[in-house]
Amino acid sequence: MKYKVNGRLHAAICDENKHALANTKLRAYRMEQDVNAATAYTAAQSKEVAQVFEEKDIKSRNKQLLAETTTNANGDYELKIDGKKTDYNGGAIELVLYYDSVPDYGQENTKPPKGFNSFEIRMDIIQPKWRETQDGLVAGWNHTLLKRIWCYILQRLDIWVICGTLINCKSQAPLYGIEVTAMDDDIITDDLLGSAVTDANGRFCIYYRSLDFKKTFLSPWINVETTPPFSFDNGPDVYFKFSLGGEEIDAEPVSEAHKPSRKNVGHCLCVTLCLDDAPDVTQDPPAAFYQIGYARKYHPVLNIDPATGRTTGKASTSWNEQAFYSTLDLRGSLSKKLNGNPVEYKFQYAEVADPSVDISTITTWTDVQPNDIAKSEIGTRITALFPVIKYNSYQIHGTAAATPYGQEVEVPFNGNWIQVPQDSGIFDIHFNGSLIKLISSKLASGSVDQSGLTQGSSSAPLQKNRYFALRMRKREVGNAASEVAAGFSRPLAIFNTTYQNVPQGGSWLPSASNELGIASVDLEELKVGGGCSKITDTLTVNYTAANPNLGSVSIKMYGPGGPHNFEPVAFPSPGEEAFGASKYTGANNTVDANDVKNLPNCSYEVRLSAELNLTNGEDQHHTIWDRVLFCK
Repeated sequence: MKYKVNGRLHAAICDENKHALANTKLRAYRMEQDVNAATAYTAAQSKEVAQVFEEKDIKSRNKQLLAETTTNANGDYELKIDGKKTDYNGGAIELVLYYDSVPDYGQENTKPPKGFNSFEIRMDIIQPKWRETQDGLVAGWNHTLLKRIWCYILQRLDIWVICGTLINCKSQAPLYGIEVTAMDDDIITDDLLGSAVTDANGRFCIYYRSLDFKKTFLSPWINVETTPPFSFDNGPDVYFKFSLGGEEIDAEPVSEAHKPSRKNVGHCLCVTLCLDDAPDVTQDPPAAFYQIGYARKYHPVLNIDPATGRTTGKASTSWNEQAFYSTLDLRGSLSKKLNGNPVEYKFQYAEVADPSVDISTITTWTDVQPNDIAKSEIGTRITALFPVIKYNSYQIHGTAAATPYGQEVEVPFNGNWIQVPQDSGIFDIHFNGSLIKLISSKLASGSVDQSGLTQGSSSAPLQKNRYFALRMRKREVGNAASEVAAGFSRPLAIFNTTYQNVPQGGSWLPSASNELGIASVDLEELKVGGGCSKITDTLTVNYTAANPNLGSVSIKMYGPGGPHNFEPVAFPSPGEEAFGASKYTGANNTVDANDVKNLPNCSYEVRLSAELNLTNGEDQHHTIWDRVLFCK
């Protein structure tokens, strides 16, 4: 029997702030206690069964593991349990969060803290309420972590969070679209902790790491919090600044950081802030589109290099120098109204020959059409709290289908305009930041036949990136006169060209297609006999790797003996293509016929790996490879 448990996970931070548990590993374990014990566990409240498991405990529980999955950007998950393989029959299960690395919850830096070890947090023990489907039994389970448990997790991960609400001091109305910047008061120089834009309810959350407030004039070699007068407490001393449209409109006095509630704060800080001279809360945000990708959060202007169209300026250096490919989550903010009337929006694109083109000089823009957009959830609205939380999921290209967690609601189009849902009730719509998921291959795609490629030679003509600027427009529904700009990007380098019929596996004559790059390898000594020649005293690797965003290229050999080395890979066109021949150099990195002669008689694998510097805003494209096998 096949079993599925799905739902959505959140963490409670402040009274009204919840955080989607994105990019987090979730595990299901079997309960091996007797029936009475299992019944008692499932009847208990989650806070009564919460437990921490350290690394040594995790290893001892491996036999009880039923399934593991990772939540998506909205905290959604699906656990699949194979009853036959795991000997599971639908009984009570233990659901835990598993941390073997640091997820990106908004703090960007995911380097594990010093002394980090894997750990698990038990959330609850449940008896799933199964319902039968064509694919097996399915159950739903949504959960919100208690604040104390969430803050404990953040402490273990060296993640700090400030969540709050910004209101008008006089009217107490929430302030929407204001950028809140958190600062740490230091004796040397004040540290920027981070910033966030308030949502329709005036709420915001800022995530950061201890490194952000322990900077000194000797950083990054020496980092320590330098709170006046040279206090060595652990937390920052916090005050705030406020901006609108990129310009600072107000700031708290630094003395606010010296108050007990703001001094040496812990991993979770909740605040309520207010502005006296606040802008009109009905004012729409000056720009709605300001992010590409949920995980990597590329700013469409500040994180795009105008010289190349590739990414730049991220703290994680491996996230830089990347072109875009595949489906891109274009993100920002949404409001239900514009000038007091229902609002709709659309995206447009323009292809340019040079990524340094000034956007203001572009005169021809093309609408992104419905078929250019993948299914996209743009918001949710809670519809029930008891007996379980249920909500509507507002989706572009959605359906009216019921889901385990509530109802899916289709977001309608008006031509190429997307109409923002206007539903209301006890709970308003929470827009999650996703505007559209753009299928970039609809803008830039193509294919190239490589059936005539010979390993060790060029794949010319080399393929090139294409460059597209994006912009968002919004207006009152059906009112062309009200149309205004709502954010734009610099020209983005995009590459979706697929290479067809690339020779693979050396002289055995197979081929690969639909890859976004070339990785092709053969041995010179095997070419004559069609793969059946013998290796005696030479070993020469012929290789070709290509992509206009080519990263590192390596040749490795696996088999007895070693270490196995080859002459360095040559890059006749750096960043675009590597090709040539590399001789075996053995353990001493010199070409010597005796090195090959002395290899033990056995089977070997020579593997060529090529890194593609392509991102969809969430991850980097996987490394592509080819291999050739031989016996000596």
